[in-house]
Amino acid sequence: MKAHTLFAVAPFVSILLMVVGAALRVVYDTSIRVPPPASSAAVNGAGTNLLATIGVLGVLLGHLVMVVWPDQLLIWNRSLIRLIVFEVALVALGAAALGGAVAAVRRRVLQRTANRASLVDAAFLGTWLVTLSSGLAIAIVYRWATVWSAVTVTPYARSLLSLQPDVARLETMPYLVRLHIFSSFIVVALLAFTRMLDFLLSAAARAIGAVAGPLVSTVDRQWRPLQERALRSGRTLIWPEEDD
Repeated sequence: MKAHTLFAVAPFVSILLMVVGAALRVVYDTSIRVPPPASSAAVNGAGTNLLATIGVLGVLLGHLVMVVWPDQLLIWNRSLIRLIVFEVALVALGAAALGGAVAAVRRRVLQRTANRASLVDAAFLGTWLVTLSSGLAIAIVYRWATVWSAVTVTPYARSLLSLQPDVARLETMPYLVRLHIFSSFIVVALLAFTRMLDFLLSAAARAIGAVAGPLVSTVDRQWRPLQERALRSGRTLIWPEEDD
């Protein structure tokens, strides 16, 4: 029951929280419509942020390949040289992403700056640090993860996509693997409540405003005459002598 809750229920709850949180912020959070001012710390750390972004995108792409094209990846990994190249590339990308996460925690949580992280930001960064650390530890301690994950983690991920989660394989997985997977669910759940998605939420808010604004104006223009006529009719029925 515990494994079912952690790995069959939690992923869908995390996605629901992310979607609801994003929708609420688009509707009610006016700060996403105003881009934050560029600070000197952000400008100085632009190179580090770029390297970390490349690392995150590379790691996500590697995980996507593992889930979507496991058979092709296994064929690729039949060559020891190609397997080593792929594994080393993932480790390097993971290290870059982890370095960016450590820098973000130090800059936004540990240092007392004017633009300190909120509680949700701190929770997100801490969980993100755990996810990246555990993933990097898996790649180092349990080598050739791109091979054995094709018959363990990939079927589980695909079962989630088919809305029929199968957690049987995860029950025998090492603790680091289960920690890596579960912490990623928490990252997804907290993502929409942080400042990380502000640029996407801001674009969504502008798009909704562009579509809904003219519609609201049209409805308002048509509603006002109807409302005035209804009020005049009501006054006539209640005080007919006023029309004489």
